[in-house]
Order: sequence, then C-alpha cells, then structure tokens
Amino acid sequence: MDDFGSKLFEVADIITNILSRLPVKSLIICKSVSKHWRSLICSPNFMRLQLLRSKEYPTYLFFPYTHWGRKVHFLTKTDGETTETLPGCDGYRFKDMICSFNGLICCINCEGLIFCKRTRTTGRLEIRIYNPATREVLLLPRGRNLGEEPKIGVAFGPRINGYKVFRFFCTTGETQDKHNECEVYSSITGSWKGIGRVAHSPWGSSKHVCINGIVYWFVRSEKDGLTVGFILAVDVEENFSVINIPEEKTLHPCLVNLEGHLSLVAANGVDKDRFDIWVLYDSKESIWVKKWSDYMPIFNIKQVNYVAVRKNEILFGSVKHYLFYNMVTRTWRELNWGHSCRDRFSFPMTYTESLLPCKY
Repeated sequence: MDDFGSKLFEVADIITNILSRLPVKSLIICKSVSKHWRSLICSPNFMRLQLLRSKEYPTYLFFPYTHWGRKVHFLTKTDGETTETLPGCDGYRFKDMICSFNGLICCINCEGLIFCKRTRTTGRLEIRIYNPATREVLLLPRGRNLGEEPKIGVAFGPRINGYKVFRFFCTTGETQDKHNECEVYSSITGSWKGIGRVAHSPWGSSKHVCINGIVYWFVRSEKDGLTVGFILAVDVEENFSVINIPEEKTLHPCLVNLEGHLSLVAANGVDKDRFDIWVLYDSKESIWVKKWSDYMPIFNIKQVNYVAVRKNEILFGSVKHYLFYNMVTRTWRELNWGHSCRDRFSFPMTYTESLLPCKY
C-alpha cells in the first residue's frame, strides 16, 4: 500500500477513535454530517466499539412510582449525582423494569396515564424493548392471553443485540391440573413460540440477572414458599438447569453479576449486621465460594429490597436509604437526592448507553 492509502487508513482510524468516545446523543447528530460518517456510525463494528467505550462509564437507572401522575425517570452518574429525566421515555408510564443490558431495557408498561399492567380489554401484558439513548422503542407481539401475571426474563447473546424473552406462567389443563409452561420470544424471528411444560417457574421477574447468555432467577422453596429454594437457569439455546444455593445459611439473598460471575449478596447467617458475597465457580456441582464479608451501617441486609453492581461498587437500596459500598476501599456513602421516603422506587439497574437497535 502506498503512503497515500496508508494515511487514509490512519485518518479513518482517528475519526473512529474520536467518534466512539462521544455520547450517543452527539453521535446521532454526527450521522447527518456526511454519508461516510452515517455509514460508519451505523456499522456493527462501530456499535461494538462504542459500547466497549461506554461500558467504562456505567450509570444506575431507576424511577419512582409517583402517585401524583408525574412521569419522572432518573439516571445517577458515576459520582452519585442524580439527573432527570431519562431521554426517550416521554409518554410512557412503567409498571416494572425487567432488565438492562448493553443499553437495551426491557419493561412492562402502559401508554398515557393508564397505570396498569394489563390492558383492560384483553388482559394481556405489553412488553417493550427500548433504547433510551436512541429513543427507539419496540413493542413485542402479544403472546398467549393469560389469566395471571407471568414471570419474565431476558437472555442476551451471543450476538451483540440478539436476545430471547422467556415468559413463564401457570395454566390449568382439561383435567384442571395446574402446571407451569413457558413461551419464548426471539429477536431474530420476531415471534413467540411455546416450549410447553416446564418443571419450575421463577419467583419473580425484576430480580433476575443475565450473564454470558444465561438468565438466572430464584425459585421459591417448596417447604414454606417464603424462602429461596434454588436458582433456575436458562440459556439462549433454551436449555434449563437448576443450581443449589450455598449450604451455609444465606438469608435474604440477591442475585448479581460480579465481574462476569453469578453471585449472591446475602445476610450473614450469624451476625445480622454483616453481609456476605458468594461467587458461583461451578454451576454443575453448585460450588460456591464466599468472596466477601463486611459490616453494614445504618441498616442491616434484611432491610435491603434490591442490590445493583457497577464495577467495584455495590448499591444497596431499602425503603428509605440508598447506600453505595466501594469494594476496593471498603467504604460507604449514602445517596441523598431530596425525594420523599414515601415515594416507592423501581429496582435500580446498571445502565450503559449504546447505539444498538431494539430489533435484530
């Protein structure tokens, strides 16, 4: 290659390097500069690079269930500062956020001022995948009409914006026997398909995690129905498995993704003022290793409603407090954002800006 061609490649690399570090809002504007820039920014390779850069600066995402009709959404920056609102959410009221992954968020919501989870005429859920940064929203086609609220989870991967939505529900057959079934939506086919009977159904939707293409939920204990029995795992190939929780007493556990490993944040079985972090090292044999243990100020782990992880920081949320724990320095700080403790908030999730489309 001659010097001229070499210099062209160098210039292209420089432009790509600069653009990939810009926020998505700026990149959308840059697409109108030229056809070349538009083609570059819309390319899968650039989207991957931008996502890689963006993952270095994740934020927390949550919103309040306000009773006065406001549609307010919050993003917390890396320093804990709170900003409102989340772009691209105008006109939507959320009942629940299911998950956040690579800039795509799955939620159950209703348009306008209707604050219900089902449409009154059909009784069916509205499930949306949306990208707040690009303002793209995808309403998934309706699945089966159910008489009860299903349990939902989303498995992402291995393709960068490929995902499957799993929908568990309890149904009654001709003999009136209740059993669990599952159907799955694929972003590749754009449609639902029934899997049929399954042995287990998740405890809930919002507290599941997806790691390396596998989605994990808690399953209620068959003994009392009030505690965690085990963990249900499903991968993108629709293979089901179960994982036992640590044999040592773990109370009030929360599932988290810690450095790419499935982990449990739970109350210490002996000291009520301590919390433990368990990391799964062998899913087939259900081998867990206790990696962390420390004291909690202000409140104990029993009062924690949700946990989110961002790099080396853990966010603990209760009804009245949000505490950030730094795993490197073992220090705590509280988020005081001036909102009434009477307001109820969604489960916080780690959020990263991206250009990924909602539809594969």
